[in-house]
Amino acid sequence: MKVLSLDCASALCSVCVRQSGNVIAQEVEAMERGQDARLMPMVQAVMEQAGMTYADLDRVAVIRGPGSFTGLRIGLATARGIGFAAGKPVLSVDRFAIYKEQNKAFQGALLVVLESRRRELYSCLYPDGALPLEPALLTHEDIAKKLAQDPSLMMTGDCQAVCVEASRFLPRQEIEAITCARLAAEGSEGDPAFLPRPFYLRPPDVTIKRCEGAA
Repeated sequence: MKVLSLDCASALCSVCVRQSGNVIAQEVEAMERGQDARLMPMVQAVMEQAGMTYADLDRVAVIRGPGSFTGLRIGLATARGIGFAAGKPVLSVDRFAIYKEQNKAFQGALLVVLESRRRELYSCLYPDGALPLEPALLTHEDIAKKLAQDPSLMMTGDCQAVCVEASRFLPRQEIEAITCARLAAEGSEGDPAFLPRPFYLRPPDVTIKRCEGAA
């Protein structure tokens, strides 16, 4: 299966093409802003590196959050546009599932913590051998308390600084776009978990000002 995968939800803007289980092209840039100007050139670059046209793809994959509000919207809109124009299905994957997948060999409780650029961080607890708990916003103090209460609890994500003990942190195995491509290739097009919709844990900071006299 040939999958084009996009990620604009984190501090890295990344794109890759995965074919038959192997990544054959990728582009990665660190950026917090400017994804709208860089994403499509990066997509075009990896497609050229892969020697493919959009018609050659089987699926388009995209990370849907949680993360940068603007970034994940840009990623989703771009993936949908490519999928619509090429007549290809678009599947999305959330970032908690990506870090859980990268550490699937680990046996035990796992706390995934993601940067939010706010005091409260995006978090999701995967108990050992059980379904994940509802994602939540946790402070540094909340996370430290959880780690102290359960000495066997391990942590992963893109917020290593939150984990005081380096030995209890499982580092990222690969860029998120690559894991996203793998999960999307293995997923079912009809599965609601893969619908290309944004995943938020907090409302956007920008709101539309009401006009005076509006009802």
